[in-house]
Amino acid sequence: MVVNERTGEQVEFVVDTPELLQMDVTWTRPGHRSLRHRHPGMEERWTIVEGRAAFEIDGVIVDAREGTTVVAPIDRPHVAWNPTEGAVRLRIEMRPALRWAEFTRRFFAGEDPAALLEEYADEVVLAPLEA
Repeated sequence: MVVNERTGEQVEFVVDTPELLQMDVTWTRPGHRSLRHRHPGMEERWTIVEGRAAFEIDGVIVDAREGTTVVAPIDRPHVAWNPTEGAVRLRIEMRPALRWAEFTRRFFAGEDPAALLEEYADEVVLAPLEA
C-alpha cells in the first residue's frame, strides 16, 4: 500500500498488468478534490465500495453512492472528490494501465508534480476549464 502524506489518500495495487491496473483506494480527507485532468491513453473507472463520491466528467456532475460505477472515457476531462465528512472507499481501474502505478507511487512519494506531469504526459494532462 502507498499513502499520500499530503492528502492521506491510500492506494493498494490489486492487479497490475499492461491491460489493467486495479486499485483499492481510500479517500480519507473530506472535501478533497482532484485537479481537473484527462488521461490521453486510458479509461478511468471508479466503483464506490463504501461511502459516497462525486465526479464531474465533461461538465456533467455525478453523485455516486455505494455500488455505483462511474467511467471517464479515454481523454475526457474529469474531476473526482469526496463530498462527505467521512472516508470513501473505491475500486479504481485504469485501462490500459500504461505507467499509472509508477506515476502514483512517485507522486505519493512527493516528487515534483510539474516534472511528473511532463514525464507522464501519455498518462495524465491537466485540463483547465475552457473559456
